[in-house]
Amino acid sequence: MRTGSCFALVFSLLLLFGVGWAQQPEPKGDSKPQQKEIAPSAPQAAQIGWIKYDAGLKLAKKEGKKVFVEFTAKWCGYCKKMQATTFKDPTVIDMLNKYYVTVSVDGDSRDSLNVDGWITSEQGLAREYRVTAYPTYWFLTPEAEPIAPIKGYRDAQTLADILDYLKDDIYKTVQFEDFLKDRRQTGQDKNK
Repeated sequence: MRTGSCFALVFSLLLLFGVGWAQQPEPKGDSKPQQKEIAPSAPQAAQIGWIKYDAGLKLAKKEGKKVFVEFTAKWCGYCKKMQATTFKDPTVIDMLNKYYVTVSVDGDSRDSLNVDGWITSEQGLAREYRVTAYPTYWFLTPEAEPIAPIKGYRDAQTLADILDYLKDDIYKTVQFEDFLKDRRQTGQDKNK
């Protein structure tokens, strides 16, 4: 994809989904997902199979799946709300486990990552992706090329629509608004 087209896509997604949001009070309890060092061979349908960034990139390349990177922080209220609501939705869980490698990065963590010999921390990775607010989600190709970011809380239906739009490369030929319009006209309320 040409650089200009990529920037146009990112700009369209940012405009469509917004770049800012009001901070809400943090829900009680720590709902940060536990990361697994080794990717699960068959993620359970009841939860998302979050893994670390470096392991996620290797797995995505091996399996030919896109990468869904969650940038989060323990203190982030909307991150906790995503974990308690959107990431508990069966459709979202199914789509993420089936079509994406799901990676969680704690933007405050100094835990080390080794990405093909490049040593950084999760905090450093958040800086590399220019994360300025939490939560931020990045979509990557199986080769770890950036597709687009989205910021802020997303309800289950909205995130499922975005996941469906990006999973089969529809974004390369169809604008998101047209994708949603066609989906509503054909009565396709459920995601595949």
